[in-house]
Amino acid sequence: MAELITLAQVVGVHGIKGWVKIRPFLEDLDILTSLARIQLVPGEKVRIGSTKTVKIDAVKQQGKGVIAHVEGIDDRSAAEEVRGFLFQTEQDNLPPAELDEIYWRDVVGMRVFCCEPDSDDKGVVVLGQVDYLLDTGANDVLVVKATDDSVDDRERLIPWLVDSVVTKIDTESRSVWVSWYVDA
Repeated sequence: MAELITLAQVVGVHGIKGWVKIRPFLEDLDILTSLARIQLVPGEKVRIGSTKTVKIDAVKQQGKGVIAHVEGIDDRSAAEEVRGFLFQTEQDNLPPAELDEIYWRDVVGMRVFCCEPDSDDKGVVVLGQVDYLLDTGANDVLVVKATDDSVDDRERLIPWLVDSVVTKIDTESRSVWVSWYVDA
């Protein structure tokens, strides 16, 4: 079976017509309505429920959040039953990333290198490996965990600011280069 990718999580309900509040894990919300095969899967804290194939027929911004409507979920009670569920799809169902884009899942596990911006010798330092990414609202953040060959044993939070902090992403060598300070 192909690896399932989590697209969003149902975090609440909205109104009386079956709309659900979601926490999306992708930038392009149109992907949610364009995919024909999405699995609605019970999340970790869901005690009752089973996986089923669904179609998301509408997604829209609602204030600071996002809401979605799933075909067949047409009232508040039905929406309540999927609170905590995840929308997932097989990796192969996702469109390929554009030339200047990368999926977060592809960054996880990459080694992180830096050349300290103010260092005299511009020495290369290994900071560790991308453990996961955080969506903070202001900007995304790389969570970098230490590895055996990293400069120290600290976890680092590095802002995902392409060009100013994240200077290079090499998918072939599975590395991310950052302009970052290494604390002594």
